[in-house]
Amino acid sequence: MLRILVTLVISGLIAGCSTDPVTGNPTLKPDSKFAINKSPASRDVILPGDSRISVQAASINKFAINMYKQIIETDRNAFLSPYSITTALGMADVGAYSVTDQQIRSALSITLGDEDFHIAMNGLNQSLEKHSDETDNLELNVENSLWAQENFPLKVGYLDKLARNYNSGIYLLDFVNEPDPSRIIINDWVAEQTNQRIPDLLPQGSIGPETRLVLTNAIYFLADWLFRFDLTLTKSESFVRLDQSSVTVPMMQLDTGKADLLFSKSENARLLELPYKGDRIAMDLILPDSGMFNTFQDSITSEGLQNLIAGLDTTKVETVKIPKFQFTTGSISLVNALKKLGMVVPFSDGADFSKISDINLTIADVIHKAFIKVDESGTEAAAATAVTFNETAAPGYSKTFIANRPFIYLIRDKQTNTILFMGRILDPAVSK
Repeated sequence: MLRILVTLVISGLIAGCSTDPVTGNPTLKPDSKFAINKSPASRDVILPGDSRISVQAASINKFAINMYKQIIETDRNAFLSPYSITTALGMADVGAYSVTDQQIRSALSITLGDEDFHIAMNGLNQSLEKHSDETDNLELNVENSLWAQENFPLKVGYLDKLARNYNSGIYLLDFVNEPDPSRIIINDWVAEQTNQRIPDLLPQGSIGPETRLVLTNAIYFLADWLFRFDLTLTKSESFVRLDQSSVTVPMMQLDTGKADLLFSKSENARLLELPYKGDRIAMDLILPDSGMFNTFQDSITSEGLQNLIAGLDTTKVETVKIPKFQFTTGSISLVNALKKLGMVVPFSDGADFSKISDINLTIADVIHKAFIKVDESGTEAAAATAVTFNETAAPGYSKTFIANRPFIYLIRDKQTNTILFMGRILDPAVSK
C-alpha cells in the first residue's frame, strides 16, 4: 500500500543560488498521498512589455513547426501543445549544463541566452494568466510540478529557479518501492489540472524503480468564440479526405453578417482567424488549396507561417464553414522526434544535469498527450507533458472559407504571437 506522507517544509531550504543538496524524511498523515516541498523563493514578476517574451514566443513558434513535422503520421489527425513541451523541457533545462543544455535549447529553437529563456517563459505565462483572469468566458490554466523520489538529494539552487520562473512545487513519492501507484498519483494530478481531459498521461510501465524524477506541465484552455456559430445553421455535409473519399460530418456555419473577420492568403493557402472572447487568443485556420495539402505542409516554415499571419486584414468573408470535431491523441513518446531535432546527449549516459543533483541523471522519456473539442460555442483544449529522469552511471481566390477538406489549425495568443496548440484535421469524424 502506498505510504501516506504529510506536507513537508525543509528547514534547510533557503532562497538564492546555493547548490547544497536538499533531502528530507517525511512523517505520516492519513489524508495525504505525498509530501510537498517548495522553495521559499517568490515567483519573479515580469513586466508584460519585456522584449524577451516576444523573442521566446518566436522560438516556440519555430519549435511548433519542427515538432509538428516530426509527429505527423500518414492519414492521421494530429494535435500537440508546443507551449507545454517547451515548458516541461524548460524545467529540465534549468538543471542542465554544457552540451546537455545546448542540445535542449537547440531542439526547442531557443535563441535567448543564460537565464533569459526561463525569465521569458515566466513572463509569457504571467501575461496569459492575467488575460485569463480578466476575461469572462475564457479559462487558461498552466500548472507545473516536479515529482521526486523521497530522500533524493535535490539542489537548493535548482528548486529556487523552479519556484521563481515556473512556480513549481516538489512532490515526493516512492518510485523505488511503489512505481505504479506513483504513476497513478501523477496521472490523477494531471487529470485534475486538465478538467479530466488528460486522464492517463503516463502509460503503464513508464515509471519504474529506476525513476528518480518526473517533471510535468499541464495546460487547460476553455473559451467561447467572440462570434458564436448559430446551432440552427449546423448541417451534415461532406468532408473530402486526402484520398478523395468523403465522410459526412456536422458542418458549422458562421453568420458572417455579424462578424468582421481577419483573412489572409498566400500562393497556395488561405488563413482565417476566429477570435475567442477577449479578442486576444484566436484559432487560426489554414486551408491549403485543393490538392495542395501535402505540398503546403511539407514546405511550411515558421517564417512562412508568420508571413501568412502578418498578412491578416479585416475582410468581409462571404461564407465560413468548419466542421465540429473532437480529438484526443494517445500518450506519445517524443524521444525520437527530439533526437531528430538534435537533442541526443540528454537521453544518454553523458547527460549532465548536475544543477539538479550530484547524482547522475538522464532523461528516460518525454511523454505528451493532448485533447481538443471544437463546437458552436467555442473550444476546449488540454495538453500535458512529462519528462521522466532515471538515475544513471554517468489558382484565383474567392472570399470564402469552407473547410471541407484537410486543414491545419493553431490556437495562438495574438498579443505575444505564441502558438499554444497546433494540429491538423484529415478526418473530422475520427476522434482518437
